[in-house]
Amino acid sequence: MNDNKKRWIRLLCFAFAALIPFLFAASALLFLPKAYGETFLGELAEKYRRLTDTDEPKIILIGGSSVAFGFDSAYMEEKTGYKVVNFGLYATLGTKMMLDLSEANINRGDIVVIAPELDEQTLSLYFNSSSAWQGLEGNLSMLSHIGSDNYGSLLAALPDYLGKRAGYAFSGEKLSPSGIYRRDSFNEYGDISYPREYNVMTFSYDKSQTIRLEEDIVDPEYLVYLNEYIDRASHAGAEVYFTFCPMNAMAMAENTTDASIEAFYGFLNDNLRCRVISDPRDAIMDAGYFYDTNYHLNDAGVRVHTSLVTADILRTLGKTDQAILELPEPPGKKPEDTIGPGGEYTEDPNEKYFIYEDFGGALRIIGVTSEARYMTSVELPATAEGKKVLVVGPSAFKGCEALSEVIIGDSYTLIEDGAFADCPTIRRIVMNRENSDSLEASPDVFKNAPDSLKIYFLTQSSFATFSAGYWWGLHAARMVKP
Repeated sequence: MNDNKKRWIRLLCFAFAALIPFLFAASALLFLPKAYGETFLGELAEKYRRLTDTDEPKIILIGGSSVAFGFDSAYMEEKTGYKVVNFGLYATLGTKMMLDLSEANINRGDIVVIAPELDEQTLSLYFNSSSAWQGLEGNLSMLSHIGSDNYGSLLAALPDYLGKRAGYAFSGEKLSPSGIYRRDSFNEYGDISYPREYNVMTFSYDKSQTIRLEEDIVDPEYLVYLNEYIDRASHAGAEVYFTFCPMNAMAMAENTTDASIEAFYGFLNDNLRCRVISDPRDAIMDAGYFYDTNYHLNDAGVRVHTSLVTADILRTLGKTDQAILELPEPPGKKPEDTIGPGGEYTEDPNEKYFIYEDFGGALRIIGVTSEARYMTSVELPATAEGKKVLVVGPSAFKGCEALSEVIIGDSYTLIEDGAFADCPTIRRIVMNRENSDSLEASPDVFKNAPDSLKIYFLTQSSFATFSAGYWWGLHAARMVKP
């Protein structure tokens, strides 16, 4: 065999060897059992199916979870005469991904309504590859519509995603979340139809999520991308409108004034190549209309927001005679029994290890006492000083010199940013609870926490609920199966 042939054989062998990982990944994507079909992100494939199957003139509502929680599509369909596709799901996917996917079936005569949450993440080119894979799992053809600029990060996240999917396949486990954040909470339009009568937030708003209406929350690169998208949709014969997501009035930044709202409104009008059809003041709604975040509406809030946006669409179409507003009163918070002076109160033996501050009639942990300083394991108290303890504040365990383990029961509703900072010895968080929906994790809950800190569970079902949950799914890499 001459040298030239040997060289070609070596090149072919090298090329084949280089292809093996890609062939393995492709096989795994095609043949491994799906793991995320029952999760919140599992709804993406169904939303995409409705989008691509609806050829007649339609209204496509695009955004994050505020769109999923914010519209009654059947009502909008009845009032406008258009089919409606609710194409909002989860801000952690990024607005860009939903816009990219929506181009799969934008036709002449369609109306595209863009309504992202108003914060720095959703108004940027942010893209979360790990969450994207979970959503794409239900229909891999969606990959063809993802922007090529996101392929690199998708490829980098693929091994971890496939590893987790294989783990579920070989263990026989299924991710079956409980509560509202699961696939079967959606109706056929893509709206969240899970009953939610009241505001369930401890203080009627999420204190960790301030809403600012200022120009600097809009990334200039995102603005360029969005205008290019608007141009393409317009070229396809669709009308594109921008409207405002619902915003909890209690969560607005302190410096929000009528003048600042008007300035932000003007900024969007001047810089978007589509019509801004709504007044942002209509979208700043009473806290009683919200459910579990500053952007998620309860049932009454949905009726108000849908009615307002539908009226805006009809007015834009010149059909003002059909723009009838339906505005129920805000139901507010669900009446609950509270523990307080004169009420039933059982002393919690772990109460003595912590320092508290009042937090809207309940308590928030803000530090530890000298008795906790050298403890290696501590369980958070359910009650203290005759009140419920509901919140873990920033650096709550600062000063603990030996603490390795923290056990969290089912009474807690919020763990704030940096809760586990300034405690370098902490290694284990034990979730002694099943429901992840009722325990909100602030976005930077693990800020300045040790990399070795892991989350443990007492049951498989608790692990499944947290690892696929709305608040905790982003921290799945820290989770350990029981």
